[in-house]
Amino acid sequence: MDMTRIRDRMVEHHVTRRGIRDQSVIGAMRMVPREKFVPPGSEEFAYEDAPLSIGEGQTISQPFIVALMLEKANLNAGDKVLEVGTGSGYASALISRIARHVYSIERHEKLAFQARERFEKLGYRNIDVRVGDGSKGWAKAAPFDAIVVSAGAPEVPTALKEQLDLGGRLIIPVGGGEGQRLKRFTRTGAAAFEEEDLGGVLFVPLIGEDAWTASHPMYTATTSSLGTIAPKPSSPPNAQGGSMEKIHKLPALPEGVLDHSEFQQRFWAVQRISWIVFMLLLVTCLLGLLGRGGPFSRQTLLLPDGSVDFPVISRWNAPEDMTVTFTPSSEDRVFTIDAAFLQSFSVQGVDPPQKATFARDGRIGYVFPADPAGPTQIVFRLQTKLPGPRRALIGMGGETRTQSTFIFP
Repeated sequence: MDMTRIRDRMVEHHVTRRGIRDQSVIGAMRMVPREKFVPPGSEEFAYEDAPLSIGEGQTISQPFIVALMLEKANLNAGDKVLEVGTGSGYASALISRIARHVYSIERHEKLAFQARERFEKLGYRNIDVRVGDGSKGWAKAAPFDAIVVSAGAPEVPTALKEQLDLGGRLIIPVGGGEGQRLKRFTRTGAAAFEEEDLGGVLFVPLIGEDAWTASHPMYTATTSSLGTIAPKPSSPPNAQGGSMEKIHKLPALPEGVLDHSEFQQRFWAVQRISWIVFMLLLVTCLLGLLGRGGPFSRQTLLLPDGSVDFPVISRWNAPEDMTVTFTPSSEDRVFTIDAAFLQSFSVQGVDPPQKATFARDGRIGYVFPADPAGPTQIVFRLQTKLPGPRRALIGMGGETRTQSTFIFP
């Protein structure tokens, strides 16, 4: 399976098309192999725009929400960044491809160890991981240019705000249950912060002294309304792995954008409308180009004795013109057409009128007087009779050509 191609498709469809414009974030997402950060056997789901279980009641966030948080963190190449909630390590890996150094905290020792192993295998040397209470931050490494919190807190932990450098950005989900909002806090002074609301989200809870306790219902119970499968409090550490096959088929876990389905519905509605408008414009253009009266609805046949401007697309029971132009000649000119032509078109008149008419070998001939002074233009006024594809044998003097036409019903 070509993961590079699938990864590029994920970035195109789930990141850039949904409004992510930060090129450093887009570049990092094209570079970091997300399939390396999901449990074995889940690789086929790695690039779906949905969170996936990674054990310990935790998830790897959906690609779009990760991209959104990193873009809003406004990361720069020289930044020192703290991530609270290492989880699989995917977000830290992305940050490490953008910023100078990443400090990542995870309360679950098993997940922290797995993430550290992944970083070593991938050669990401600018990430430090430790086990601890994320709500307390990482005081010894502070201050940080940016802090990204990958779990929801009831309110912003004071320690995280204090560990921001001046001008630093803190991205954190705040609130309980379905009332979570993704917030950005920018430090503008010693005790001054600018707050921005980035939209509704739903994350697993941030467990810590200055956040939720481990008995938080979102952490311990199944959230059936979201299609979530979460381990029971009494489950042993390996119980999650034992039921992973079932969990793979239900990737919609409690993390990501709460407004995701509503956003997707609006997104696809706009896309459908755009396609309808595009198709209408395309059909209009084609009808204008190919339809009756369009520049491609007629064809000019060039013969030694002149030319014939013939309708190749017509409408049933509608008038049409066929223009015959003779070159200058001192002899009478002859225009012929096979009799079958009159099954498709009837001649309502000729302007100027022909000198004579004759029938020979299944063809009808029209004779026009000589005019050595210049080209002579004859207009046949026609009426379409039968819909469908038709062919006609047209001649001027001794030359004949076969011409096709189509009459729309």
